[in-house]
Amino acid sequence: MAEQTDEMNATTPATPHPVDPTLRRKVTRPDHEVQDPVPSNAVARSTPERMARAIEHAQVCARIADDNRGKDILLLDLRQVTPLVDFFVIITASSRRLSRAIAEEIDKEMKRRKEFKIGLEGSEEGRWTLIDYGDFVVHVFSPEARAYYTLEDIWGDAPHLDWQDPARVRPASRVSSETETETDADARADANFDTDSDTDSVVDADDDATAHP
Repeated sequence: MAEQTDEMNATTPATPHPVDPTLRRKVTRPDHEVQDPVPSNAVARSTPERMARAIEHAQVCARIADDNRGKDILLLDLRQVTPLVDFFVIITASSRRLSRAIAEEIDKEMKRRKEFKIGLEGSEEGRWTLIDYGDFVVHVFSPEARAYYTLEDIWGDAPHLDWQDPARVRPASRVSSETETETDADARADANFDTDSDTDSVVDADDDATAHP
């Protein structure tokens, strides 16, 4: 008989003590809000100040490319075409080294303006370098890659914005480069290009075969 009583006591759960209603309200209803009212990036992106900054910096990137012998430069306004990005800067560089030099100059100036890239990619052959700044993306193509991918045709509905500044004076290096040979220009660009993989500089595809646009 004693063994049956012990077995019943072992299997029967203990009756829980009642919870004070006042204590329950304090546990289930904390004084602070569940989520802080922090505005999302999508809201901040639509502000006039941020939009003006993105346009200005995209125009600066186009002018830097022009100063460094970039060709067929376009600035596309994608705001009414896609929610993913606001502007494309499309540039043609006549050689791989020139493409690397343009990308580095753009990256250097954007850092000076506190506009930091969120991604950089380049094809193995150096045909397409992509620099993603979030609100705008810079594409530096070789002539063959530009003709193959035809981004301006894919985004044909996007308006073309003017990036020229009539008051801008091109640097002396731009004027002198008009008369130098392509080989000299490539050598100069290669000499000025930082390929240290430990830095945040542009990485050529030959040095980083894992990067693909």
